[in-house]
Amino acid sequence: MEGLDRDSLLRVLACCAARDVLAMACTCGQLARDLRDDDLWRELALRKWGPSVRQLAEVPPGGWAAWTKHRLCAASHPPSPLDLIQEHFTDCPFQHMVACVLCSRTTGGPVVRQAIQLFLLLYPTPSDVLAAGDDSLLAVMHPLGLGASRLAAVRSIAHGFLATDWQEPSQFHGCGKFVSDSYHIFCRGQRSAAGVEDKNLLRYLRWRQSGSTEDEVDEKRRQRAAATKPKREVPAKAGTLRSGRGEAAPPAGERRMTRVTCMAAADTQAGGKEGAGRVEAAGSKASNSSRRRRSLATT
Repeated sequence: MEGLDRDSLLRVLACCAARDVLAMACTCGQLARDLRDDDLWRELALRKWGPSVRQLAEVPPGGWAAWTKHRLCAASHPPSPLDLIQEHFTDCPFQHMVACVLCSRTTGGPVVRQAIQLFLLLYPTPSDVLAAGDDSLLAVMHPLGLGASRLAAVRSIAHGFLATDWQEPSQFHGCGKFVSDSYHIFCRGQRSAAGVEDKNLLRYLRWRQSGSTEDEVDEKRRQRAAATKPKREVPAKAGTLRSGRGEAAPPAGERRMTRVTCMAAADTQAGGKEGAGRVEAAGSKASNSSRRRRSLATT
């Protein structure tokens, strides 16, 4: 930071989060000395939020540093794979709150994203919003619907951001719990999910804590479950032993014995024995008759 002129220094500071500025001051003596100048913070406020700062901000002497730091983003955040709309406007809490108001109760699709990006491109500061006419603002908001309520909320944010000693976004008209929670997560570095209800904010917090999206976590769980799940035993095919080896094939020309063929063979064998018995009985009877005839002939 040493060697930068004042205008260049203001350009750099306007793009940095408050913690980043203070961290740089710890390693740069010249920047640390510059930051003790209360006028530097006033000029930074004018640079970031426009000329309405002069008319609306009520700042006591020597209070510009505290006034401006409160309205800066506390810390910078890496982009997440969730690609939430408000993630793209974390450098300035004013823009972040406006983006939340404009994207609430919408589908969040490409048309919504384009409308929000265009709005904050045309009206990036509270001064720009306050200086614009209602018709101009409503024309850009038109694709989002609910134009009247969104217009009232955006104007309330723009005025209150500069003119009041606000502490919570919920103090502005039209800023509910979603806007407040998003502000604390993205602009103040909140990591706790306590009290957060919006599903996308909860997904973002889970990603910040685990480094994985919900879909990636679910996929890892499915893989672990598949790896630990016991393998299903496949029923053995007919003619297969428990060891998995097949039975020895019957000799060529010999018929494989099945249950049905075994029963048929048993019946055949039983019938054969019965027939043999009848033949044996008949032969014995004939022999007896022959002996009687020979006996009668001799007498």
